[in-house]
Amino acid sequence: MKQFWSKVKAFLTTPWGKAYLVFITLTKLYIVYQWALAHVRAFGGQALAWVGLSQHYGEAACAILFTVVCGYYTAKAVMNIFKPKQIVST
Repeated sequence: MKQFWSKVKAFLTTPWGKAYLVFITLTKLYIVYQWALAHVRAFGGQALAWVGLSQHYGEAACAILFTVVCGYYTAKAVMNIFKPKQIVST
């Protein structure tokens, strides 16, 4: 069993393994993003309607802001996966 996990670990450190991790991570993030976007839109619409502005604009503005923030952190995470590790010498 130890040998199996060492082979899995070795695979995940290869470029193909990293691409697999990115694919799985992005798939899960997309599912969570779709769920959260519905709630963010509803909140944005209600918040701006409460202030007295158009509910449609509140939904659109919150959806855009949420998408930008999610996109930034997703891109940052993907770049960190492919960034080479720095070896610290002591």
